[in-house]
Amino acid sequence: MRAARFRGNQRIEIIDVPRPEPGPGEVLVEVAYCGLCGSERLPYRRGMDLTPGHEVSGAVVAANGCDVAEGTRAAVYLSMFCGECRYCKEGTTNLCRRSRGLLGWTPPLHGGYADYVVVPARNLLPLHPDVDLQAAVLLLDTFGTAWHALRLVHAEEATRALVIGCGPLGLGVLAGLQSLGVRETYASDFVASRLAAAEEFGAAPVRPEEVPALEDLDLIVEVAGQPAALTQAVNVIAPRGTVVMLGEPREDWPFHPCPTSMLKDYSLVRSWYFPVSEFAENQQRLLDGKVTAAQFVSHVLPLDRLDEAFRLFVSGETRKVLVAVG
Repeated sequence: MRAARFRGNQRIEIIDVPRPEPGPGEVLVEVAYCGLCGSERLPYRRGMDLTPGHEVSGAVVAANGCDVAEGTRAAVYLSMFCGECRYCKEGTTNLCRRSRGLLGWTPPLHGGYADYVVVPARNLLPLHPDVDLQAAVLLLDTFGTAWHALRLVHAEEATRALVIGCGPLGLGVLAGLQSLGVRETYASDFVASRLAAAEEFGAAPVRPEEVPALEDLDLIVEVAGQPAALTQAVNVIAPRGTVVMLGEPREDWPFHPCPTSMLKDYSLVRSWYFPVSEFAENQQRLLDGKVTAAQFVSHVLPLDRLDEAFRLFVSGETRKVLVAVG
């Protein structure tokens, strides 16, 4: 079968490898689509021995010792959660402390830039017949991660919200805020095309240098993954407001206390991924028409053009980029 290898220096090869076989309790999924993620910029630059790709949808073609029907359409959950620890039993699988690792990140868990992927049966998130396999990819990072963060901080209670960083995840946050009925939303980004996209989701576009002029922001969601954006967020957030750290910075955040960040009450919350227990409700939002998946996908390229897909993606001028595998 075909599988991608990231060789470093922004070079990707598609090689031939043996098709994996599912072990006990596992299923073999024929990959339909895999979404490109900003977190993969690092292996794209530095290289990786593993096949990446953690935003996967597809269909089951084989099962080993588990009651999963061939042909089951599903999205694939990122974390190989244990199912037995305190957090898994209470339904917060994203907090599992005994996870075997992350699909497409932790050896030997090869990811979805390949024809097939093996995962535990419990990592399958079955799809409603009316949810297509492209939308299934969005239900993972783009919607799942974004909407979990909004649930965590009761975003429906916000009146004025700002999203910093308007890539696919930031747009997912904006779509979530819109579906929750938040009255005023603002969006900040350095890229004009991303600000234009944010406007489509009802947000007032704001250049980063204009953010300090905004007042009474009771919710700020930082999705850029930049220390400067976090500093700006804690300085600008209104008293009793909440800053959500949703981005993944690749460098330390040097927090320097000053009057604008210290002389007020506010909450700083980190949110990561989403629990399996929220998937059904997220899927229902699509079925109810509260969010339109087609607004999010700007490019779909075949696996053999994965290098081109990444060049487009890292340009910052795209929305969600998908690789069509099957």
